[in-house]
Amino acid sequence: MENIKNKWSWNILTIGFLFAFIWYLFKFNFSLINSVAFSSFSTLLVGGIAIYLYLIQKKDTKIQAARVLLLEIRTAEERISQIKEEVQDGLLHDLPSVFPTKSWKIYSNLFVSDFDQDELRSISLFYDYCELIEDFAKRNNDFFWVTTEERARIIQQKLADLVIHSQTTEESIDLDLAKQKILDAFANDSYLYSPQKTINEIKKYSEKINAITTTSVGIKLKKIANMY
Repeated sequence: MENIKNKWSWNILTIGFLFAFIWYLFKFNFSLINSVAFSSFSTLLVGGIAIYLYLIQKKDTKIQAARVLLLEIRTAEERISQIKEEVQDGLLHDLPSVFPTKSWKIYSNLFVSDFDQDELRSISLFYDYCELIEDFAKRNNDFFWVTTEERARIIQQKLADLVIHSQTTEESIDLDLAKQKILDAFANDSYLYSPQKTINEIKKYSEKINAITTTSVGIKLKKIANMY
């Protein structure tokens, strides 16, 4: 970031010097200002400055985009690793989001000349697989909360039926024990929490994902971002 600030300071000083030079000529050599040669020179100078500023701005945009992509890819790699561990440990009720943002589709055009076809494909596959995992993880989380609400409704209904039955039957019922049996029956049944297909898909695509930051793609992004 400090390098970018220094470059912009130097660019501003250079442009300021050029405009000061033009002002000096205008003030002290008016005949030169009115010449055709100077008019052509001024046009070229202004056009050159505009092109120069455009290229500098484009380069700075590319640097910032590379930094955004690196941060995003690192975050995704960490989240995928976390999801794999939680799935392996059976902690399926609150899987994390993979992407806070999805910037490759926005910035990919800036890096076409920096990567070969294999590298571009590896980035695209990384994002595609991560998006699929995020989609399946979201479905799993949504299913968990839907089934949790449904389980709670069923439990309440069974408890209500039990209370009504205890009040309308002549047989002796240990109400507290019967309630606990109902609660234990649902607490010990984990099958309802996660559809196996979503978990299988998460496992399948997480195994296909290769880390990006340690490959040639990551090295190039770090160089572009001035972080290597």
